[in-house]
Amino acid sequence: MSSGNHYEQNLQADNIISRVQQAYPNGADQYQLAPIDQLHIGGIKASQKLLKHLTDGELVLEIGSGLGGLMRLAQQQNNLQIIGLDISHGLNKLNCVLAGLSITKAPTTVITGDAHLLPFSENCFDSIILQHSLLNMPNPTQVLNECLRVLQPKGKLILHEVLEGENVAEMKFPVPWAEKESGSHLMQETELKALIVDAGFELEGFSDWSTEALEWRKRQASKEQTVKNLSPVVSPAMVLGDQFSLMAGNLMRNLSGQSIRVVELVLKK
Repeated sequence: MSSGNHYEQNLQADNIISRVQQAYPNGADQYQLAPIDQLHIGGIKASQKLLKHLTDGELVLEIGSGLGGLMRLAQQQNNLQIIGLDISHGLNKLNCVLAGLSITKAPTTVITGDAHLLPFSENCFDSIILQHSLLNMPNPTQVLNECLRVLQPKGKLILHEVLEGENVAEMKFPVPWAEKESGSHLMQETELKALIVDAGFELEGFSDWSTEALEWRKRQASKEQTVKNLSPVVSPAMVLGDQFSLMAGNLMRNLSGQSIRVVELVLKK
């Protein structure tokens, strides 16, 4: 199963659109859409931290843009242009609809494409962001090479990724990015850093977000339990399906058991 199929097979696009239209006739804000468009570990705050690395006037590419949560946050920054690329056409179509249903109604530029063969010319982006995207890439070396090719000289590549932890052998599936081990492409820190150097990038910053990621997942679990019987307007299950509760529980177990780590890397061309 491709990563595109993984994220599309349970997608309730029509239901999401209908519920958002009915609940938020004047437009939904970033927090109201967060349960479906900020599915990465850390939610909105994680996206906001990544965006601090960008400056006004940049042309940015987000690879694995999903339903566009980070894109819409980025568009609130002055003079910042962002293009999304995702292999899942269903997610891209819903991303564009949600942009029109959000408070800002900012136009969205999103392309259905494969990160292993980016449909862009050389040296055209100031920055590229991958947020929980490399873990779905069968050939991360090729993806990194493509990122290097399309980045401007001295351009930035910002990664918010899940890595293998010291107890990876005890990792539980399914997780939000993969139903089983064969769909997950996690690496060790040393392996990723070696690929970065081989691709020609310079590592400018590395931060381990694992502790705060676990605390975030605990808070989310408490919220999810509280609203369990309240029929929220939108929920992660509308994207990830009925297995979401199991995925979320496994995610917390994997974080607490140190089967996985959550990191941020800032690379320079």
